[in-house]
Formats: sequence, C-alpha cells, structure tokens
Amino acid sequence: MIIDYSAVLYDPIYAELGVSAMLTTTAGVVEITVVDDTRPKSIISGSLETKSVGPGAFARIPELAGKGVARADYINSMLAFNGRMWLIRSYELRGNPNGEDQGEVRFLLKDSDG
Repeated sequence: MIIDYSAVLYDPIYAELGVSAMLTTTAGVVEITVVDDTRPKSIISGSLETKSVGPGAFARIPELAGKGVARADYINSMLAFNGRMWLIRSYELRGNPNGEDQGEVRFLLKDSDG
C-alpha cells in the first residue's frame, strides 16, 4: 500500500494553517497557499537555546509546479502574504517519502524594504 503524504499530511496542515499569498516571479504573478513561518522561534533544551535562522514560509512543491513556477524562479522573487511583502533570498527543499518533488519548499525571506 502506498501512502499519499500530500493528502494525509499536507492537505490538513495547509487547510488549517495556510494563508493566501501572491508570488511574483520573472514569469508572472501566481496565487499560492503558504504557511507563515516568519516569527522567530526559540527552542530550549536543558541549558541549550537554539533560535531560528530567520523569517520563512512553506509552500507545496506540487502546487508551485502546477502553476508553472520552476525552482529557478524561486530566488529573488517577491512573496506577499499577511499584509507584508518579502524577497525570497534562498530556499530549502523538504521532500517526503513520495519523493522530493511531492514535498515542500521553505522559502527563506528578507524584508522587501531592506
């Protein structure tokens, strides 16, 4: 039996936590759903504290590909959601057991004003 991780894992998460976003690339503007990961986070374990690297947003790779957004389009694109505009400075792929192209991408963001 093959488990469809998009249906089992990502669909409920994006239905509950996802927000509408506008992604502007050199190829045009598309509406996507992202999970806001812009707030800094701290994880304390014993005497060790780790902070997140910076603001980010998660998006599903199949949704991006389905709307004609290629990986080459990610960097230096603009992403607007929750009343803010961000520049995508980098990204990290987060595959799943169905394959890398069925997972997520975490966009690493920079405030578009600075």
